[in-house]
Amino acid sequence: MKSLFAALSLAFLLPLSAVQAADEMAFVDLGEVFKQFYKTQLAQDQIRQQADDIKMEREEIEAEVKVIKDDIELLRKDSRDETLGEDIRDNKRNQLEEKLVELQKKETEMTEFEKLRMEQMEQQNTRMTKKLFDEIHEVIIQHAKAKGYLAVIDRSSQSRIGTDVILYTSPKVDITADILAVLNEGREETKKVAPEFKVEEKTEE
Repeated sequence: MKSLFAALSLAFLLPLSAVQAADEMAFVDLGEVFKQFYKTQLAQDQIRQQADDIKMEREEIEAEVKVIKDDIELLRKDSRDETLGEDIRDNKRNQLEEKLVELQKKETEMTEFEKLRMEQMEQQNTRMTKKLFDEIHEVIIQHAKAKGYLAVIDRSSQSRIGTDVILYTSPKVDITADILAVLNEGREETKKVAPEFKVEEKTEE
């Protein structure tokens, strides 16, 4: 009889402990939080603006390259024009050589410029992302402590083959909306003091 009572007691206690454990664990869609965080959107706008600036600067250099190429074609034509005197053609050939050197330098400058600016933007994006995730992480930690959760799991995690690691979570233990509410609280006011993510210019050694 005692063994039967113990078995029945254990049968009731196990589900209860499982429910309690579930209540002490929460889930958050970290990818969605990052995407919907208003500071992320502001920072991404700045990154897009930087990309537009890079494009504009490149177009300016390309315009300079085109002018040089046009000059080269004209000088090449004049250097072969037998209606011109030999001295004039020699002078045109000398100018042509100078322009070819100038063209090579300008094309190298354009390549190096684009590489440098893209590296700067990539580094800036990395710093921005880390800063924002750090802020989100801190809010999740404080929220979890206040609610007494033992763990918060990112339900947006994926396996190596791209499938979801967490297949299902009950809305009752999903705190994604709660975290976003904290992060975006007073959005209009905090927009004015949102941190700017500026590109740090590199100086040549």
